[in-house]
Amino acid sequence: MRNRLILDTDGGVDDAQALLMLIAAGRVPDAVTTVFGNVDLETATGNILSVLTHAGVPAVPVHKGAAAALINPPIAAREIHGEDGLGGAPRPATLPQAAGEDAVAFLIAELRAAIAGGWRVDLMMIGPLTNLALVLRQAPDCAAGVGRLVIMGGTIDGRGNVTPAAEFNIYADPEAAQIVLTAGLDCTLVPWEACADHRMPGDQVAALFAGLPDGDLTRFSAALSVHAMRVIKGFTGKDYFRFVDPLAAAVLIEPGIVTESLRASLAVSLAPGLTRGMVVVDPSGRLGTPPVTLVRRCDIARVIALYSASVSA
Repeated sequence: MRNRLILDTDGGVDDAQALLMLIAAGRVPDAVTTVFGNVDLETATGNILSVLTHAGVPAVPVHKGAAAALINPPIAAREIHGEDGLGGAPRPATLPQAAGEDAVAFLIAELRAAIAGGWRVDLMMIGPLTNLALVLRQAPDCAAGVGRLVIMGGTIDGRGNVTPAAEFNIYADPEAAQIVLTAGLDCTLVPWEACADHRMPGDQVAALFAGLPDGDLTRFSAALSVHAMRVIKGFTGKDYFRFVDPLAAAVLIEPGIVTESLRASLAVSLAPGLTRGMVVVDPSGRLGTPPVTLVRRCDIARVIALYSASVSA
């Protein structure tokens, strides 16, 4: 039997695209937990309910999680994702209600049920790692219920996207990241550099949508891609779509899609200053923390195929 899957997300543009990829590939999450990050918790939760409704799976339960980091005040990335977190993409007229208000308690219950039943729960985490850190801090026994953990976050070569040293999801809650990344879980980290390096040319994106029938999901997906490429063009002057959270989704859907990776011990810089939130990558293992797998490169043709299959009904 395939493991249950829970997606933990901060509800931005690329989070929506990643969720659509999971659904299209037949890995509909058994539940979704939300967290602050790209936008505030309430907005993130509404965004995910919108995506699930557009995708025709509104019954997937969504549980609200942490509204702030363990120590930091919450940050956001509305300059990247738009004021609404979805780049102004069209919303369904009506949305279901969130299933719960305490994602941490929900995760603890799910993981303990898995341990008792002899199975595991796969986790895909594409926002700050606060929810899972709280689980591990409050109920360390729950680590035994985690199957495969795929995280979008951090860096492999020290090229940050929010500071010169730190990637957004880790910088948003470094203490949480330190707890999760050193917990000895079966963890695959999809770092920022890999995401920045996996791209789809703008003309190929345009051709994809031009060949699709009109529909709510197609219009929603097109609006997400237009916004994402507009942001990239504003920063770089170039016309392409960059796979960020969707790259993590591709790695979860097809583990064999990874063509180059690195095993290393990790630690997160927690001191104030220039390196706060930086992920220290140590292939030698001298850090002494349990090794994780860091993705360097994937089969881009397969990534594009998985994305292309997700943008219309």
